[in-house]
Amino acid sequence: FLVGQVTGHETKDGKLSEIKVTGPDGVTRRLPLDTLLVFFGLSPKLGPIAEWGLDIERKQLRVVDTEKFETNVPGIFAVGDINTYPGKKKLILSGFHEAALAAFGAAPYIFPDKKIHMQYTTTSPKLHKILGVESPVFD
Repeated sequence: FLVGQVTGHETKDGKLSEIKVTGPDGVTRRLPLDTLLVFFGLSPKLGPIAEWGLDIERKQLRVVDTEKFETNVPGIFAVGDINTYPGKKKLILSGFHEAALAAFGAAPYIFPDKKIHMQYTTTSPKLHKILGVESPVFD
């Protein structure tokens, strides 16, 4: 167990091999890994993002676009309890919904020349092949 903020990472052969974690003592430690599991926390501390010029209201980021969950700073997205907007419900389910929309909103920044096609795991042969599952048979 290591307390801190992930401040960097290393890859080897195209795979995540190490993260750099800066602890509360200011020391950055290198942590080799094969897998990274991210858990949802309940601490509303903003840390360094408080200085990024984001529209912050009572320790929450005001989301200006609930279609993409992009903040007032282009290219920065907010999902989950960190954000606020009219009608916001603080539910884990809402956070997953917001994350899906933010991922589609972020795609043009990450892949500016690529068109993103919506595919469903239940019906897409391409996704079945990638996931290594058989296509379901529907009557």
